[in-house]
This record gives sequence, structure tokens and C-alpha cells, in this order.
Amino acid sequence: MEQAQIRVRLPVGTKLLAAILLLLITVIGFLDVSTILILAEDKRAYTYQAQANETLLAGREFTSLVKRSLDTLRLSLSNVDPGKAISPQERARLSEILDNQSEILSLSMNLLNPANGDATPLVRIVQEELAKAENLNPASLTIERDWVKAVLPEVVTKGFALANVSRLGSPPLVALLLGDVKLKDFPAGMPVAIGIMSLQDFATALGGSDLTIASPEGWTLFSTDGEALYTRRNVSDDPLFRKAKGSAVTRGSQEYEHGGTRLLGSYYNLNYGAVVLTRTTWQKAMQATAALTEQFALLGGMAVGLAIMFALVFAKSISAPLARLYEATKKVASGDFHLVLPVIGRDEFAALSGSFNSMAARIQSLIEETAENARIEGELAIASTVQQTLIPPPKFDHPKIYIRSHYQSASECGGDWWGSFGVGDKIALMIADATGHGIPSALITASARSCFSVMHKLAQEDKTFHFSPGEMLSFANRVIYDASGGKIMMTFWIGVIDFQAMTLTYANAGHNPPWLFTRQGGAYKMSSLVSKGQRAGETQNAPAFAEKSVKLSPGDVLFLYTDGLLEGTNSAGAQFGKKRTRQLVEKLVGTGPDAIVDGLMKDFIPYNGDKPFDDDVTLAVAKVK
Repeated sequence: MEQAQIRVRLPVGTKLLAAILLLLITVIGFLDVSTILILAEDKRAYTYQAQANETLLAGREFTSLVKRSLDTLRLSLSNVDPGKAISPQERARLSEILDNQSEILSLSMNLLNPANGDATPLVRIVQEELAKAENLNPASLTIERDWVKAVLPEVVTKGFALANVSRLGSPPLVALLLGDVKLKDFPAGMPVAIGIMSLQDFATALGGSDLTIASPEGWTLFSTDGEALYTRRNVSDDPLFRKAKGSAVTRGSQEYEHGGTRLLGSYYNLNYGAVVLTRTTWQKAMQATAALTEQFALLGGMAVGLAIMFALVFAKSISAPLARLYEATKKVASGDFHLVLPVIGRDEFAALSGSFNSMAARIQSLIEETAENARIEGELAIASTVQQTLIPPPKFDHPKIYIRSHYQSASECGGDWWGSFGVGDKIALMIADATGHGIPSALITASARSCFSVMHKLAQEDKTFHFSPGEMLSFANRVIYDASGGKIMMTFWIGVIDFQAMTLTYANAGHNPPWLFTRQGGAYKMSSLVSKGQRAGETQNAPAFAEKSVKLSPGDVLFLYTDGLLEGTNSAGAQFGKKRTRQLVEKLVGTGPDAIVDGLMKDFIPYNGDKPFDDDVTLAVAKVK
């Protein structure tokens, strides 16, 4: 039987060539399209990132400028008696205050009627040299009465307000109004300091997107758009502004359409209500991407035209990249991660070479990250060591009192703190617990420690220093609030022992009440030193902290603690508890502070087990001699 003769209509070589051409065209087209899409998305993400950075930098710079200016205005207000005419000495002090700063060009002190906005000028001082350096006419450094009336409700409510007072022909100017709201019912009017600031250097330091800083009501305080700046445009109808005001987060970005224009925008909410906006038109943002799209399309067409020649040298194009990759793997195996393979063409081997370069760079990056993590761990260890110096030594032996303490943080740095200082026949004891633990809480405890170091110095130098727990808590509350901006609070207890009167006077800011054990016959009776007060740092001006006093006798024992002891859990999640703690202390109170602290920790540490502490643990046991 004869073998059937098959007529070859399409040779294998032709099929292979056609398949290679089809594969090349497909790969080239895919790479072009995907690269264009990725470039567009990357450009969009890059624009958002650049805008976010610009809003953040501008917001921080503007906030810093406002903060420094507020400090100057507060100092100026404190140097003026609103009930009297400005004396030459007061005017000289105000001039000296302005000479020691560079933000405020013009300062005016006024008495404003909160009801109608009528103003009684007290004094106006212009920084002539600063105004001259800014090419400003001193007469332009004023704020119109209508703007004063417009922002007066905000001054009465919040204590301060901002207004755009820029005029054509002058650099951007912002007025900052600071009122003494405690005197808003003052018969002659509420004292208000008005400072005029120039944003000329601020404006020249920015670039890129269209940037606007708007007040909480949408009025333009600053803008890189001169028309919006000098017409004081209101942007409350801008979708980006509305999104910023309605957002629960500080920063964000969105793509939107406004006035028939497609825009990419980012916002940053400042902590006092103002909003920083950056906007870029889609066309401007994607201009470079459009140019690259045309180039990629051109290159793709050229690649298709050369596809036949690439097919002829297909074998070589395979073997050469494989050889390079093989040599590269040997170099990587020997520890050389800095090599860069040449990326030739736009085929799979080129992509593989690029991936190999990325892999080698990533390995090098991981090695560097490991070293950086080791460095950070070392710095955390140093920070923990530094914080240990803020805690008093575990034993304090005084002629009239003996204190034994224990401190152990749940992480490298903790939020607990206790301390004491004494002058003469009085000694102050305090214990505090910041919200959470770690670096942020440790910074707040350092602020608290510095606060009481200052009070100790004042007590040593000022014989009239009042050892008032309530006043000291009020001072500490302001320091903690200023340090954390109201984001981290501290529970605080302060007690002052007067050894001459044999009394303990104390005040509490939300801390666990200490226990006082008084000897009655052969036994001890426990009483909880309860006193109410809000946590320190919760508000800037806290209500007065109530004070209570109890009598002391030699042999009495005072037990201070933080909630890390009571709320510490075992592996099953059960808390160590107040009841267990009290039973242990009552059992050991007759044996002295050392036995109490050692006994509690001997029982607590096995109860906690091998897991990290749930919270910082701080104890201080004081016995009156």
C-alpha cells in the first residue's frame, strides 16, 4: 500500500515565522498598551503624592507661622492693661516684642465691641524695616472694618481668626486677630490684638500645583492664583473644599470636575479649621504621559516593522539573554547585588532582565533595611535607657519618710511616671499614667517630668511657693496639653506631706486612688484617697482640681500604683485585679515598703507569664517614720 502523499501547502518554517511574528506583535502591543496605562496611573499617583506633599509642607509652614505669630500676640496682650491708656513704657515693650520676631509687620491693639464690631484703637506699631524689606507701604498694613466684623464671631468663639488683607500691588498679606475671650464682657470692649503678616517668602517657596489656603468658611487666605488672592474668593462651592470639610481624616485626594474642568486635587485640614487645597488640571498632569504615549505608539510601529528581522535571529536572541542571566546568577550567588543587566529590546527576556535587576536591587534593599532596623532597635534601647533616668531610684530614704518603688514598662519606652521633691518640712509625691505606652507616651512623661523639675526649682528658690496639689495639677495639665495638643492624656495624682502639721493634702486627675494604711492598735486600717478631677491634658484650661487632706501618724503607709498592675492579665485573659492586690498589700503592710513591692512583683510576674506586659507597671510605697 502506498503511503499517502501530503501536499505541503504551508511549510513549518512559514508557520513558525508566522507564529513568531504574531507573538512579537502581540507582545509589543501588550507592552505598549500596559506601559501607557501604567504610566498614566503612575502619573496620576505621582501627581497625588506631589500634591499631598505640597499641601503637607504648606500646611505645616502656615501652621508654624500662625503659631509663632499667636505667641507674639499673646505676649503683646499680656503687656497691655485694657482699662488704661497705653503708656510710653507699654508702647516701648510692644515695640521690643515686635523687634524680637520676624513674622508680624504691623501690630494694633484694639477694644472691640462683640455686639457690633465697633473698635476703639489703643495703639498701632509698624515694623518699618520689615515693611521696607517687603516693599510695603505701612499704610497698607491694616484690616478693613468690614472684615473685622466678619471674623469677630470666630474670635469670640475660638479666641482667634485669620483674614486675607492682600491688596493689588502688594505681596500676599494675612491678618491674625487674637482676642482675650476672658474679657469679652469688658465694658470698654474685648481686648483684641491684630497682627499683619506677609506671605511673600511663603508664596515664592511654593510651586507646582495651584495652591489655596482657605478659612473654615471658605474665604481665600492665600492662593497662588493672583485673581483668587486679591479678590478674596470664596471656595466653599469647590467640591474639594466640601470633601475636606466633611472628611473625618486630615488628608486626602480626589479626582473631580468643577466648572467644566477635570481636576486632580488634594487637601490637608489644619488643626484650627483652615484647609490647604492643591489642584492640577487633568490635561496639565497628563501632558507628559500623552507625549510618552505618542512615543510608545511610534516605537511599537517600528518594532512591528522590524519583527521579521528579529525572527531570523530568534535563536541568537534567546541564547544571548540566557547566557547573560546565567552569568548574573553566579554573581548574585557570590554576593554581588549591584550588577545591572542591560535591558535589550522589549520582549520577555528584556522583561526578565528588568525583573532580575529589580530582584537584585530588592535583595540589596532588604539587607540595608535589616541594618536600618538594627540601628532603630539600638536607638530605642538608648531611648529606654534615657527614660529610666527620669524615674527615681527604687529606694529613697529620708529622715522622715522611706519610699520603695518599682517601674517596668510594657515596651521599650513607657507612659508611666512617678516622682517626688521636697523642700523644708514638705515633700510632694506624684504618680501619673499617660494614655497607652511607647515613644509618644514616653515623650509626654518626659514633659511631665520637666514640668515638676521646674516646680522643684521654683520651690527651692521661692520661699512663698505654695505646695498646693491642685495648683500643681493645673500647671501640669497646661504643660501636657501643650505638649500633646490634646491627643494624649495623663491620669495624675499629687500628694503633699507636711511633716510639721503631719497632714497629707492631695488632688487627683482621673488616677487610681492611692491607699493609705493607718495603724490602729496592732493592725492597719485601709482608706482609699478618693478625689475627683478630669485627666491632665484633656483640655487646655481644666476646672480647678479639688484638694482633700488627711491626718498622718508615724508608721502610716501610703501605696501608689498605676492600672497596669490591676489590669494585667494572665494567659487566659483574667486580670490580676484590685481584690488580689489589696489582699497582698494588707498581708505585707506591717513588714514595710520593701516587702510590699517585692511580694507584689513576686506574685504578679508569674501571673503574667511569658507574654509581654499588657501595660506599664509602676508602684511606690511610702512609710512615714
